[in-house]
Amino acid sequence: MEYAGRGDAARTMALLWDGLPAPRRGPRQRLDLPRIVDAAIAEADSAGPAALSMRTLAQRLGIGTASLYTYVPGKAELLELMVDRVAGGRPLPAADAGHRAGLRDLARSDLAAFRAHPWLLQVATSRTVFGPNVVTRYEAAMALLDGHGLAAIDVAGCVAAVEAYTRGAASAVVEAEQAPARTGSSDDEWWERRAPLLGERMAGRFPRLAALGEAGAFAVSDTALPYTLQRALDRFAFGLDLVLDSIDARVAAPRAQPMRSGSVRGPRT
Repeated sequence: MEYAGRGDAARTMALLWDGLPAPRRGPRQRLDLPRIVDAAIAEADSAGPAALSMRTLAQRLGIGTASLYTYVPGKAELLELMVDRVAGGRPLPAADAGHRAGLRDLARSDLAAFRAHPWLLQVATSRTVFGPNVVTRYEAAMALLDGHGLAAIDVAGCVAAVEAYTRGAASAVVEAEQAPARTGSSDDEWWERRAPLLGERMAGRFPRLAALGEAGAFAVSDTALPYTLQRALDRFAFGLDLVLDSIDARVAAPRAQPMRSGSVRGPRT
């Protein structure tokens, strides 16, 4: 697991919000920050965040490692730039979409980001990346629920519930998507080797599972994709509806503002 927030706070925040400082003198810089961060994202996409290093990134960019350090202090700061860059590429919900449609759109775009960049699932979320794109996205999510009579803590909790659900469900989707390449066998090959063996051992022993299976408990909505991937996508959609139903119920009957104590360090995502 990779953790954000391990780099120099002042340098990281300056890069996130202000970009590269203009050189005081000398030749114009060969690279700009978006190109560096995009190259780092591409490297992580292909090999994972653990394999990303300043040396491998420098090689991808065609510059010396020492030169790369003149742009970005190190991998710790780079990781936060990568997370914020990906957040900036995801659409925000329309302001008039309504809270349910808006939260659904945010969850779907987050799922798409996890599928495009699986290394995001290896970046811990306990310490937020406070970049402009991440904060803008969080602001948009909170705005969907603000003004519905919910306590402020409940607004933040509802957004966190959607984010946590999406990340967990995305993990199952990404695992299913990567399984054929990682294992060397397709879903059909995997199942064909196990189905007869499993049938022999389960016959007559698990009547409830058998009955539910016959009734369609394990059916998928489309057979164009591999079964385990489509099942994960179907379950993502079903589970998201359950989360949104719960939020709808909370919006319809908001609870009284709770008394809270303790320190506040926000915003939190």
